[in-house]
Amino acid sequence: MAQELDKPVRIYANLKGKSEQVFDAWLDPKKIAKWMTVPAGDKSVKVKTKALPGTQFSFINLRDGQEINHIGEYIEIRRPHRLVFTWGIEGQPMGASRVAIDFEPNGEETLLTLTHRGVNPEYLERTENGWKNIIAALETTV
Repeated sequence: MAQELDKPVRIYANLKGKSEQVFDAWLDPKKIAKWMTVPAGDKSVKVKTKALPGTQFSFINLRDGQEINHIGEYIEIRRPHRLVFTWGIEGQPMGASRVAIDFEPNGEETLLTLTHRGVNPEYLERTENGWKNIIAALETTV
C-alpha cells in the first residue's frame, strides 16, 4: 500500500498571467473563494487562510447542502516560485497527502506544475480530475 501511495497526481498548465499573479491567487482569500470550488457547482462559503509557513488554512464549500471543509497547513511559501501544503478534508486522516505547486515564468504566462503525493490509490483519478477542474477555474480568475 505504501508503494501505491507514492504514485503522484501531476498536472501541468500554462496559465495567462505573470507568475506573481498566479501565485497570489492561491493565497488571497477573496480570489480563492472565486475558484476553489470543486466539483463545479459547489459554492464557496468561507475561506480562512494566513499565508505563512506553519499556519493552517480552511476552504469550506457547500456541496449538495453539505459543508465540505478542505484543510491543510502551509509548509513552504516562496513567492512567486513554489507553494507546498498538506491537503485533506476535515474528518479524514491528514498528514500523508501533500501538494507542491511550482510556478515558472513564461513571458506573460506562467507554467504551473502541481504535484499531489500521498493520494489514496482509490482516489487517484478523482483527485486528478478535481485538480484539473480547479486549475481551469483558477485560469478564469487571474
